[in-house]
Amino acid sequence: MYPETSDMKNWVRAWYAAPSRVFSAHLSGRTLRQILHLHAGGEQLRLHLSNRYGEEAVTLSSISVGKVLQGAVLSLGECDVSFEGRSTIRLEPGQEMVSDPVPLRVEAFSDLAITFFLAQGEGTTAHWGALQTSYVSGIGNATTVPAETAFFAYPLLTTSWWLLSGVDVLPAIPLNAVVTFGSSTTDGAGSTPNVNRRWPDELARRLRDAGGTRFMSVINAGLSGNQLTSSEIPQAGGMKMPPFLLGEAGSQRFAWDVMEQSGATDLIINIGANDLRFGISGDRVIEGLQQIVTQARTRYKKIFGTTILPGGYLPSQVKQRRRVNAWMCEEGSRWFDAVFDFAMPLASPDDEAVLHPAYDSGDGIHPNDEGYRMMAQAVDLSTLTGSQDPSA
Repeated sequence: MYPETSDMKNWVRAWYAAPSRVFSAHLSGRTLRQILHLHAGGEQLRLHLSNRYGEEAVTLSSISVGKVLQGAVLSLGECDVSFEGRSTIRLEPGQEMVSDPVPLRVEAFSDLAITFFLAQGEGTTAHWGALQTSYVSGIGNATTVPAETAFFAYPLLTTSWWLLSGVDVLPAIPLNAVVTFGSSTTDGAGSTPNVNRRWPDELARRLRDAGGTRFMSVINAGLSGNQLTSSEIPQAGGMKMPPFLLGEAGSQRFAWDVMEQSGATDLIINIGANDLRFGISGDRVIEGLQQIVTQARTRYKKIFGTTILPGGYLPSQVKQRRRVNAWMCEEGSRWFDAVFDFAMPLASPDDEAVLHPAYDSGDGIHPNDEGYRMMAQAVDLSTLTGSQDPSA
């Protein structure tokens, strides 16, 4: 069942990046300083590291967290991170670890830096579409360089999050979280990098502005290119793309990307567009949605459906998208606590199967910043669980 929040000692996920298998970037022997944006604050925090798709063991040392001042430069007060009291850890292939609590107070909507030295092994577990610039050192352990020389110590840039999957916080007052589960539109593809304009970010700001018991942490479990029903990619024109880059099928990764989120009570599902583009029928997508909703009911208090956005479909696929959206709007109340219509506000007035030019990032598929804001506006905040009033 979903976790109770009457005990204010409950951990809540403040940031998440769905892991997938990636190509090695030859980072062994270098220091990584990775930047992330928190959707909740707390008196303490803990890190989640992942070598889920590792081809070999990786050894990490000199692990620390700190508040970002500018770029790779951190504010004073950086804290060391340990795992069962150890400052150096070895993650075997497939292994994940959660750190000991770190006594660093962090604010919601602040940027946090996670720094570690990759002492041995190559990372092949990452979230490749971070839309956030992080920093990589030259060869060597750069974790102890003075703040004023950090720009020189980290001359390389990466737009992926490596071996890092989550941050939990211990909030001062009871706090719940809502998970957003989807593919590239949930991952924010097409939005402006480094300014957090994905629709889950926009939703988080709406909940912050609503304040009081409306506020919840928003957990982004989006993964670009992901399908709900399959991980197979049709190969066209002799081009071969490794299917692992787009992650395991949503129906499979659901077990860890959704069902294991700290403090989550609510779930918003927005997946299936890539299935349709790869030739999966609308009925099969509907069946897949029904299966994950049934699974989620054992864990979540409220589950919400969404319509699939227009854009990027062949004529035959347009028909299948209409089938899914019609089911969502007409029969969704049997499966979901509410359905949010993402598609209609972003559709072209001339053709509902086409993305509105004002909300198009340029590829005809992914929204721009304003389009993502419109998606977040479609969420009825009054239907979400919210968080418990500590005075009640």
